[in-house]
Amino acid sequence: MAIISFKHRLIFIKTTKTAGTSIETDLSQRVEPEAVVTPIFPQVPGHVPRNYQVGSDAEDGSRGYYNHMSAAEIRTLLGSDTFDSFTKFCVERDPVSKCISHFHMLHRSEDHRTDFADSWVQYCEAGKFPNDLRKYTEDRDGTPHLIVDHVLRYETLARDLPEFLATKGISGFELTARAKAAYSRNPVVTPAQVTPSQRQKIERVFAGSIALTAAHWAAPSKLTQGSNAPL
Repeated sequence: MAIISFKHRLIFIKTTKTAGTSIETDLSQRVEPEAVVTPIFPQVPGHVPRNYQVGSDAEDGSRGYYNHMSAAEIRTLLGSDTFDSFTKFCVERDPVSKCISHFHMLHRSEDHRTDFADSWVQYCEAGKFPNDLRKYTEDRDGTPHLIVDHVLRYETLARDLPEFLATKGISGFELTARAKAAYSRNPVVTPAQVTPSQRQKIERVFAGSIALTAAHWAAPSKLTQGSNAPL
């Protein structure tokens, strides 16, 4: 998903299992009618997609802006000058917690269910974890670099997101949507049940994102900043 607000000069890049659908549902109602708001599936009440087709989209079948679009793809469509002048943000989450949430969605959702998520063991063995590194970085000589300005911490999102949006002229924001929250109720697996070998496998897959964003998991600062920060 993408939300691009020209009024607030703001771009939201959606990552996996970080309250992205809830954010886009609530934020789409606070940005201007002319903002780009991409469709989501399944549709959530209160979310109205708009302005996401580009040029002759309807005739040539190209996708325009779409759900789970990367920052680099958004830059290509929007243009580097506009992209660079806007504030870009996304949300990240502790990898083990993220994978547990991803597993529960694949395990329980009729819209997302897959055979390798029949059990947590199968899920870990498949290794198809929701690593979002490519969504908020670009490769420079074989090294990933952040191309977003802020990475907010999922664990403190209810506090940090309203504070951040207030700096962009969206005051009084409250995260009220609870999209897909039902998937993680009555959990099949908890962080305490993740074995050391499973944790190591997850952390190996997420090594790049951990290296770029570990500061905001380990330190009290609310934002990871620096669009040129190297891995």
